Amino acid sequence: MSFDISWPEHNPIEIERKASPAVAQVASEIYRLDPSGEVFAAVLRDTLDQLYDGQRTGRWNFDQLFKTEKTHMGTLVEINLQREFRFPDGIVTDYHIAGIDVDCKYSMRMGGWELPPEVIGHVALLVHADDRTASWQAGLAQIEEQFLNQGKNRDSKKTLSKYGRSRIHWLWGGHRSMAPNLFIDLDPELRSRIFAAKAKRGTHHGQARVNELFRLVQGRVIRRAELATVAQQDDPMKRARDNQGARGDLRREGILVLGHKKTHSAIARGLGLPVPRIGEFVSVRIAPASPDQEDLTVEINGSTWRRARPEDPEITAPDLPK
Repeated sequence: MSFDISWPEHNPIEIERKASPAVAQVASEIYRLDPSGEVFAAVLRDTLDQLYDGQRTGRWNFDQLFKTEKTHMGTLVEINLQREFRFPDGIVTDYHIAGIDVDCKYSMRMGGWELPPEVIGHVALLVHADDRTASWQAGLAQIEEQFLNQGKNRDSKKTLSKYGRSRIHWLWGGHRSMAPNLFIDLDPELRSRIFAAKAKRGTHHGQARVNELFRLVQGRVIRRAELATVAQQDDPMKRARDNQGARGDLRREGILVLGHKKTHSAIARGLGLPVPRIGEFVSVRIAPASPDQEDLTVEINGSTWRRARPEDPEITAPDLPK
């Protein structure tokens, strides 16, 4: 049996070998909703950030969570995927996709999905994400008794056998990447300096931490959740974009804090920086450019600027155009 479906990054022979008609039907609908997998990746990234709850707790690592919180990850993935893609409720499973009942299972450990008896005979959406490597995978499998290991836990749940795992149809070609976790990648010394920053006067330590974040982490996109984790205050975005916040404080050090506005995007692009999207920022220290230099340059308020080098003296940066 063959299936007339255009699936990206897939070998038709592999589709025919692994995919049951139900799997093929569900996969086709998921590809229609999310052709590249970018939406799926964003849901997983946001779900991890939601679980850390950095704005209230300052946490940024899965290992910092309590055991009960870790077990809640699967429920959040299931809920957030359903909200994003508007999957109807299943009859005996989590979702009803393209007329097929589908159960959603998440595991932090690759292959660790625990499958209850009621999922046998149905399609499972198997999801795995690892924040340490900023990677994820999602696949579909028709769950049959012969695909399961014989051992089971107290809830009568079983895991896929080696053969069962070979029957998974991996969506979007398998191994995928998501937005990385800044704090996992960051040098531990720099990370400690950011979270330890304190205001010289008053109690505005959250603003001091945000300033240190943009001072020490330049040329890299900082997401809203990362900013909130550092600020640990209400309206963390204001700590970055307001002229009484990081944007105003760091301008005196020659540092621009760029957001998603068109004028900001043009400056970021002109200086060879990643371009922030809504809810994101990127910082950069700049210096006046001279005609004999070959650096990337931008014009801001009638003057030409380039990215500063370590040896360049600090000079107040221009106001960002409105």
